[in-house]
Amino acid sequence: MVNDKKMKRVFIKEALGTRNYFSYRTDLVLYKAMLSILVLLAVFLITDNLKFSVLMAAEVFLIFTLINKLNIERKKNEGKEKLISKNKKEHFKKKIDEINSDDFEMLIAFLFEKKGCRNFVKKGMHMWLSEKGGIINCIKVYKLYDDMELEKLDVRNLVTFMCQNNIKIGYLITTGSLSDGAKELIEKYSDKLNIEVVDPDGLLNIMDEQGLLPDDEYFSHSAAGEKVSEKKKINNVIDNKKIFIYIPAAAFFYAVSAVMPENSISRYISYYFIILSIICIFYLIWVKYISAEAKN
Repeated sequence: MVNDKKMKRVFIKEALGTRNYFSYRTDLVLYKAMLSILVLLAVFLITDNLKFSVLMAAEVFLIFTLINKLNIERKKNEGKEKLISKNKKEHFKKKIDEINSDDFEMLIAFLFEKKGCRNFVKKGMHMWLSEKGGIINCIKVYKLYDDMELEKLDVRNLVTFMCQNNIKIGYLITTGSLSDGAKELIEKYSDKLNIEVVDPDGLLNIMDEQGLLPDDEYFSHSAAGEKVSEKKKINNVIDNKKIFIYIPAAAFFYAVSAVMPENSISRYISYYFIILSIICIFYLIWVKYISAEAKN
């Protein structure tokens, strides 16, 4: 079983998207440290009391430590929801792809029976009639493959059948998407026919409501057990966007060391950010010019 620490890290990575996890945590610490030092300097310049200034800076540091913890927890919950949702969709698609068209139609009939439909009657290919609350419903099922689109002709057949048999309520079940023409045709007859389109997401929601999918804990551990893809756009400690953080940070800490000469740590921190700035600049030049010319 995946430990809680690893699960937490995986969830946060998912919430961050293209942003690097280490860079995110480093930025939180950096902002907290810079703000605390800024408060220390401001209070010291106003009161000329070093102990009181350190106390105020420590309070700010603790407050932002709590805020950062809450932000990390929020990111963890956000990433957990995203990964669970993604794994549910992948699990559902895999299971649907494994069954044939006849079994898929039987699954749809079972789902609609759970929703209160009765007396199913087969009408042509991939079509059923059922009764719910004394009203006849038409259920048309299309199991498509490889993200195929449902065309206007397919919807026209359903509309024609419903109009000819005076059926007002219809369900169009599809594992694909609808073409623009199909959507326009449904909209055109919306004042006469109530046709509800159940796409893969809608079908997934129905199955989830009926308890036909594993619980969230299953997908949570499954998500955390998989390695999050690292093939994303580079956005880490050497990202060129960080130049606008590193240079002000270097200037800030250097200014601190000038105001408080006995504080040698601030000077070394400024050197650290100067080095990072130089690395970022060289990285930017490499990506935009040297590497680009090599490819050409």
